[in-house]
Amino acid sequence: MYLKQIEITGFKSFADKTRLQFEPGMIAIVGPNGCGKSNVSDAIRWVLGEQRPTALRCAKMPDVVFNGTDSRKPLGMAEVSITFADCEGLLDTEFNEVTITRRVFRSGEGQYFINKNLCRLKDVHRLFMGTGIGTTSYSVMAQGQIDAILSSKPEDRRAVFEEAAGITKFKADRKEALRKIDQTEANLLRLADVIREVKRQIGTLQRQAGKAQKYRELRDELRGLDIFLTRRRLAALDIRIRELDTSIHALGEQLVAHQEFVAEAEAESSHIHALIHETEARIAELTEQAAQADNRFIRAQEVIKVNEQRIAEYRAWAERDNREISETRTQIEQLKMQIESLEQKRLLTQQAADVERGKFEEAQARFDAHRVRIDETRQQLQQDRQRSVDCERRSAQIQQALAEMEARQRDVLMKRDRLSAEHRQVEEALAAADQNRVEVKARLDRFQSDAESVGERLETLEEERASVAAEMKSVQEEASRMQSEASAKRAQIELLTDKRESSDEFAAGSQQVLDPENPLGLAPHAVLGALADQLNAPSDLRLALEAALRAWLDAVVVCDAASARQALAALFAQGQHAAARIVAAEGGSGVRRTPPTGLVSLLDQVQVADTFAPAAARLLGSVFLAERLEDVPEVIPEGCSVVTRGGVIVHGDGCAELWMPDSQVSSPLARRMLVAETGEQLAALEERLGAYRRRLEQLNARAGELGVLINQTRQERDENRRKAAQAEGEYQTVSRDTDRARGRLAAVATELGSISALTAGDDERRSALSGELQALTVLRGELLERTAERSTMLQELESVYGELSHALTECRIQVSSLTQQLEHAATQRESVQTRIDELERTIQGRSRGVMSYDESIERLTVEITTLEANLDPMRIAAEALHMKIEETRRERAARQRELEKTDATLTERRRALDRAREEKGKAEVEITESRMRRQNQIDHIYNEYGLSAEELVAHADPAWENGEQPPVPEIEARVAQLTADIQALGPVNLVAIEEYKELEERYTFLKAQEQDLLKSKEQILELITMINKKSGEMFQSTFEQANANFETMFTKLFNGGQAKLVLLDNVEDPLECGIDIIARPPGKRPQSVTLLSGGERTMTAVSLLFAIFMIKPAPFCMLDELDAALDDSNIGRFVQALKDFLTHSQFLIITHNQHTIAGSDIVYGVTQQEKGISKIVSMRLKEIGVKELSMGAPESVPTVEEERIRPRRKKKADPVETALT
Repeated sequence: MYLKQIEITGFKSFADKTRLQFEPGMIAIVGPNGCGKSNVSDAIRWVLGEQRPTALRCAKMPDVVFNGTDSRKPLGMAEVSITFADCEGLLDTEFNEVTITRRVFRSGEGQYFINKNLCRLKDVHRLFMGTGIGTTSYSVMAQGQIDAILSSKPEDRRAVFEEAAGITKFKADRKEALRKIDQTEANLLRLADVIREVKRQIGTLQRQAGKAQKYRELRDELRGLDIFLTRRRLAALDIRIRELDTSIHALGEQLVAHQEFVAEAEAESSHIHALIHETEARIAELTEQAAQADNRFIRAQEVIKVNEQRIAEYRAWAERDNREISETRTQIEQLKMQIESLEQKRLLTQQAADVERGKFEEAQARFDAHRVRIDETRQQLQQDRQRSVDCERRSAQIQQALAEMEARQRDVLMKRDRLSAEHRQVEEALAAADQNRVEVKARLDRFQSDAESVGERLETLEEERASVAAEMKSVQEEASRMQSEASAKRAQIELLTDKRESSDEFAAGSQQVLDPENPLGLAPHAVLGALADQLNAPSDLRLALEAALRAWLDAVVVCDAASARQALAALFAQGQHAAARIVAAEGGSGVRRTPPTGLVSLLDQVQVADTFAPAAARLLGSVFLAERLEDVPEVIPEGCSVVTRGGVIVHGDGCAELWMPDSQVSSPLARRMLVAETGEQLAALEERLGAYRRRLEQLNARAGELGVLINQTRQERDENRRKAAQAEGEYQTVSRDTDRARGRLAAVATELGSISALTAGDDERRSALSGELQALTVLRGELLERTAERSTMLQELESVYGELSHALTECRIQVSSLTQQLEHAATQRESVQTRIDELERTIQGRSRGVMSYDESIERLTVEITTLEANLDPMRIAAEALHMKIEETRRERAARQRELEKTDATLTERRRALDRAREEKGKAEVEITESRMRRQNQIDHIYNEYGLSAEELVAHADPAWENGEQPPVPEIEARVAQLTADIQALGPVNLVAIEEYKELEERYTFLKAQEQDLLKSKEQILELITMINKKSGEMFQSTFEQANANFETMFTKLFNGGQAKLVLLDNVEDPLECGIDIIARPPGKRPQSVTLLSGGERTMTAVSLLFAIFMIKPAPFCMLDELDAALDDSNIGRFVQALKDFLTHSQFLIITHNQHTIAGSDIVYGVTQQEKGISKIVSMRLKEIGVKELSMGAPESVPTVEEERIRPRRKKKADPVETALT
């Protein structure tokens, strides 16, 4: 077997799909530091099941997924597959090639596959156990692992030797067995706890069952007595209810009579109340009229007095206003004279001001005209100077712009040529990228669609599998339950059969008669068998048959009377006096009596063989069957008996018996009938159980089919996902390149357009600027001449402007003085005129006031005269109203006395009515309470015992001792005692008896399970002992061979020295003892291998590795820079040792050493043409020597699907560099 191929996708730096093809021999993997060589070794270790992220140089397992570079996005999945060829002999498989695949997603989800079939990590480990291949075996060896082997604890070195000895599978089985031992012990502990708990519950339920039985007895007695007392109470309540009903009827009639008397008195009282109310209304009305008359008289007197006071006030106010009017008129005349004087003075000042204002306006006009000329001249001069400066600045700008345009024109032409060439290149690349993106997008969509459809199909299959699993669980539970029930039925039948075979049901004499060995010496075939075994009847006739046969249930039937006498004589002769009941089959069939009307013959209900029919007729011919005891006739024919289905038998002589068997199988007849009934139930159960088992087989088959379909569908989904992830990565890369090219194309087109526009615009602008520069030169000369002329003119105008300004100021001062005098005179005149207006308004107001006072005095005088004339009539009317009020009050007092007499009579009648109503209410309350007590008694019986009122009335009295009813107080005391006893019992579990039986059955089942677990534990311990023995023998044998081989290889590689392996003692577990390594190169005696140099440690580890290879070579061996610490002399021996083992193993070596590379058959180079992305280059060196290698190299073998690289010719000085070129 050898490693044929490695396929890596998205693992660490291998972003693209990379495939390495191998053949038997020595393969070297070379490349510069950091290019990803060791990632190949990590990929092999990872796909074989490495679970330690630190062993793969990462923090967590999803870190092995390609995480992207500056130019590539991260991937979502990493996948590595390794393929082994010629596997039939070494691996336990029928396939020639076996492919192991491991896949991990960035979310952390991982998967394993064997030949594209989903599997567990455990399956991968078990596949390679004992082959030397594994994450901890000697098939993968890195430089750091040398120190791990040599420096690790002795116990940790065992793994390599165990793999060589082939006991790893045994140790895995031993570990699994130990785990099962732990599970079994845990199950035993849990089972022991359950058994203890069940045993404790059995004791508790046993007490509860006894308590429940006592409760039922007390409850039954209490029920009878309680019903009896309740019936007596109901009878007494019915009598009292009838009495109260009669009393309520009589009280109702009395109540009606009292109500009529009260109504008459109330009517009379209401009439008197109405009269009194009418009288009081008249009194109130008259009182109000009298108060109004008094108020009018008093108010008239007050008004006369007030009017006289107001007349005096009005006259005083009129005299005061007349004096003020006279004084105001005098002031007005004086003010008018002052106004005439002020007017004359204002006219003189106005004439002088008009003359001065004319002079000022003339000077102002001259001054304004001169100032306008100065401003216009100054503004024109400033504009000419500014335009001259602007012309100079604009000329300089135009000259600079023309120079810049010339330089830019040269740069633009060069850039246009370069952009045109680039535009053509980008267009070609964009067309190719668009075509590639369309193809990748179509492939991505197809993979995603396939993944979604497969995912939906997978969900449907998983839902169906869950449904099948649920149904299987339900069917298994039901089948298990029915299996347990069937087992119980079988056990019951076996128990009954064993009891029949033991003949415990027959008397001692009958047992001897039935004994097959014939101890009594009877004639052959004289004994026909037991009578009970030949009677076939329905199960509901069992009690009736047992009651009819009674002592003859164990009777034995013999062929004739002679045989019967012979058997009895033999028994008597033995002196045992053993009981025996024997019936002769011949000698008369017995008398079959005709049953009375309503009865049937019991013998007709029984099926019996013809041989036994006479014996059965002799015993049952005169027995009749009745359904119930009530159906038994009072007169039974003499010599006959009537038996009921319940086991009561009544004889013709009046005697009666009740058959009460000790148990359900107290007789042979009962046993046989129970066996038949149980057999029928068992047959029905087995038929149903068979149906369940067939259904379970169908479900198991469907579950298996679904499992296969789900695995296939899941693999198909994962494959589609992987392809989709790979296609998505390609699509992103292509899209990124396409977008970049399209963006660059647009940028180039934009730049070309801007260059063309810029070139055209520059030509037009250059022509315009040249013309503008010439015009500015001419304009600037004209502006300089005009500026000199206007400067001289401005100086002359400013001199004249000063003289005009002085004259204008003097005129302005004179006009201002006269204007102020005019304004002052006007202000004085307005003030005087305002005062005159105010005084005239005051005179008008005072005149109107005097007139108002005179009118008010006249009006008040007329009002006083009218009021004085009406005072006497008002006083007379008020006195008349007061007299009428007194008369009405005397009338009201008389009617009030009449009302008091009527109310006294009404009160007495109402008291009588209340007494009658109260007596009736008491009677109604009492009858209601009686009816409620009666209903409570009925409800009590219904709630407690479930009897309706009709059933309670028809219920029979309890059976009293001695046939006499005890006194009621004694019965009530007994009821109280029974209630107290029931309460004293506390909570009672009424189902404790049934639970007790079920718990006993469970206890028996659990004990049986405990015995099964103990037996299983003993078997596992025996298996572990066998594994330990066999593993120890195999390990010891392997260790001895490895020790001898180690010493030989060490001496060969070191050209001398000593080396050996020492097995440390481990008393507790010999299979876990450690291994110590002693290595002494020539001339040295180090105390430990840790004191050796780096090269010596490497050679020691190589010696140990080859020592194990001599025992059991691994199909391949991966050596990661194991030769880094070796010098040239040791390298030669190292390479030669590898070549010695090429017939048994395949070696993959990651190396930088040229001697190792030269000795390899195939060289794989790892490089990173794109930063962070590892690529593989390969070349075959088989049949090519070192001399040929220095002159040239054969064609390279492509291993990357996307590109094929041919190596250049090699140089002898550096074959590594040549391989990577």
